[in-house]
Amino acid sequence: MANRRAKHAQSSPQSPAALLGDAVAAGGPRLAGGKLWLFRLAALVLAPIVCFGLAELVLVLTGFGYPTAFLLTAQRGEQDVLVQNNQFGWRFFGRDLARWPYPVSIPRSKATNTVRIFVLGESAARGEPQPDFGVARVLQAMLSLKYPGVRFEVVNTAMTAINSHAIMPIARDCATAQGDVWVVYMGNNEVVGPFGAGTVFGSQAAPLTLIRASLALKATRMGQFLDSTTQWFQKSPLDDTGWGGMTMFLNQQVRADDPRMSGVHHHFERNLAEIIRAGHQSGAGGVVSTVAVNLKDCPPLASAHRRGLSESDKSNWDLRYQLGAAAQEAGNNQEAAEHFKAAAALDDTFAELRFRLGQCALALGDSLEAQRHFQVARDLDTLRFRCDGKLNDIIRQAATNRANERILLADTERVFAGQNHAGLPGEEFFCEHVHLTFDGNYLLARTLAEKVEKVLPAWVAARNVTETPWPSQADCARRLDRSGWNEAAALNSIIATLNDPPFTGQLHHETQMRRLEAALAKLAVATQPAGVSQALRLSEKALADAPDDPALYKLLAIMKKAAGDFAGAAAAARRELELLPSDAESWALLGAILAQQNQLDPAAVAFRRGFQLGPQGIKSSLDLAGALATLGKHEEAIREYRRILAMKPRWVPALLQLGQVVEKLGRKAETEVYFRPALTNRSHRLPELMELGGFFQSRGAFQSAVEVYQSAIKLNPSNALLQLGAGRNLASLGRYEAAARHSAEAVRLVPEFVEARLLHGIVLRRRGLVPPAIEQFQEALRLRPESVDARLNLGLLLAQTGRGAEAFGLFQEVLQRNPTNALALKYVQSLRGDGSLQPSADRAKPNSNLPSR
Repeated sequence: MANRRAKHAQSSPQSPAALLGDAVAAGGPRLAGGKLWLFRLAALVLAPIVCFGLAELVLVLTGFGYPTAFLLTAQRGEQDVLVQNNQFGWRFFGRDLARWPYPVSIPRSKATNTVRIFVLGESAARGEPQPDFGVARVLQAMLSLKYPGVRFEVVNTAMTAINSHAIMPIARDCATAQGDVWVVYMGNNEVVGPFGAGTVFGSQAAPLTLIRASLALKATRMGQFLDSTTQWFQKSPLDDTGWGGMTMFLNQQVRADDPRMSGVHHHFERNLAEIIRAGHQSGAGGVVSTVAVNLKDCPPLASAHRRGLSESDKSNWDLRYQLGAAAQEAGNNQEAAEHFKAAAALDDTFAELRFRLGQCALALGDSLEAQRHFQVARDLDTLRFRCDGKLNDIIRQAATNRANERILLADTERVFAGQNHAGLPGEEFFCEHVHLTFDGNYLLARTLAEKVEKVLPAWVAARNVTETPWPSQADCARRLDRSGWNEAAALNSIIATLNDPPFTGQLHHETQMRRLEAALAKLAVATQPAGVSQALRLSEKALADAPDDPALYKLLAIMKKAAGDFAGAAAAARRELELLPSDAESWALLGAILAQQNQLDPAAVAFRRGFQLGPQGIKSSLDLAGALATLGKHEEAIREYRRILAMKPRWVPALLQLGQVVEKLGRKAETEVYFRPALTNRSHRLPELMELGGFFQSRGAFQSAVEVYQSAIKLNPSNALLQLGAGRNLASLGRYEAAARHSAEAVRLVPEFVEARLLHGIVLRRRGLVPPAIEQFQEALRLRPESVDARLNLGLLLAQTGRGAEAFGLFQEVLQRNPTNALALKYVQSLRGDGSLQPSADRAKPNSNLPSR
């Protein structure tokens, strides 16, 4: 046995330690103790680095991963250009939730006679809800009009949902792109954006060193592999997939006294300093702006009581608050203020209480007291989507007294306050909490332009020797092709946003929605054929003044499409894509235009290109699937729909469209697989509920449509469109009394809503209430003189009540506009000599298929 062991030991491979021992014994080179440990440490460090490097190389060679730079080099014709990276946000949000930048295409080598300005920031700087009319575009129009002959490239690098942690790497990229001026307008997303104390995007309030190390790792392919693997194992529940806007943050409330807030402010200060330093070292002048927010007309999104409030104090607080609210609603502001102050003595940290105190002070003429309460209400808001006072102070400290470095402060917060007699900016400048109306964007651009002008290259100042004044807001609107049609589109977008939480829980939400719906109703004429024609003329005029502006070609394509000129729309879209080939939305637009021309193969190519450029824009993929279905390529369409549903399983539009495709193929059982979840798994997002209600209405499933609309009304009872939808479908079921309740509510909410008045008149007539029905049709005709439906319905009722001459005149007016209108012809021919209707005509039903707005 011993011999066998000895033999085995002689034939077995020796370990490195044994070999080292043999070398020492043989008198070979010997490592001293310290050097040996150094060797071992180097082996421990180098081995993982080598492995990481090899893995990185393999992933690069196999094409795994995505670029992380904000600006990428591309070709536009024979020219090298810089374009936006639509995957930039993946490091910060993941693929499902990432937003994408505004499209960019600028020469890599800046042309002579050109001034390049970078605008850095978040969604307010991007220009939401309409970036084509945001601050960057207004600033470009303003400078171009004041300095004719100088080419201004105002590059919009702002993105929705980002904050200073993401803006800093954008700034580092811009530092290599030959910028002349940087404009920084940020601060709204520091708490809710990536790494903030109230974010939903990964870790919250991590140490700054860890944040930067994490981002550096994700800049590697290996880091992206590890990140994607982690996300795969941590997939969100089905109901939580996809972008959910501000609704995603309802459970992420952060109090003003939360210890993490000091870290948020410290991170912002460090990041802002580095952003300013990057711009300064690149040789650019800098304009750093404080951030204006809606103080007067944006109640807090969420409030919280102070810690440790006893139950008895809470009961007393509630009583005082309710008494104050009742007095305030009755217009007794002095009494209300006294009750609110008594509540504040128990707990003054409840944001909504401070907002109400501000309202009372403003009503009582104490502007300074009102300012104090409104500002505190903003800072106490526990859904922290607005730049707070501390962040604005950090901005002021970072940019004050640095003119010798060509770094200037634009104190936008104070400028906006100065435009209001009480020092409280509100709905005149803001769509909701922070996003700007066109008036607001003009004021912001004007504020910035005065500072930008001071840091422009010296040769530019020589072009304005006559001291041309700044262009007016109307001048800028004309240059940017701002029309009533675009204004209506913006209002529709704002209303859709405000129909979702957390806005639906705000104080006075119903009043705000009525105001917006009324404003939209006044713009109804802008969306009619005459309004579209006028907007089209404005588009053509704007392009004549700025023939190389891609955004104007995009607007022209949209207007030509609305006017039914699909060939002209396609030509305009193609020209825009020649100038801005990285615009994913315009590829989707071109696809939609081509699909309407039945050019479905090239439409599918355009849709695919749009989705390749911006895979987060899943609407392009939905449009592609629809084009394939229309082309008759049903199996391809089904595959595309299923791919969409793999990314967004509960998306109602995809479920409905896929159900319709398989229904056409006769696959009834499979149809129910898609239709059933679309109905039973009710989304809590109003746009999807509205689409679902319209779907059932179009199929004649009126009861299902009623159920959907009523579910939506529970979410937002102040939405006149939802009330109208419920009323229409109830009327189709013959339930006129219930329909009248909804149509009356729609009219009450928005008195200028013509479609609601027409429906209300029809259901009143069905119930035999002729005089009030006549009043509704008369008011509808007053609001919209070109309405055929109002004339026909009103004429019929007037004839029934013996006012045949008036009815005859109305029918003749219809025939003058449309000589072939069958109903008008029938009524004219059916009038007796005394002006009353023949019995058969009295039973005739006017056209009641009311167009939806």
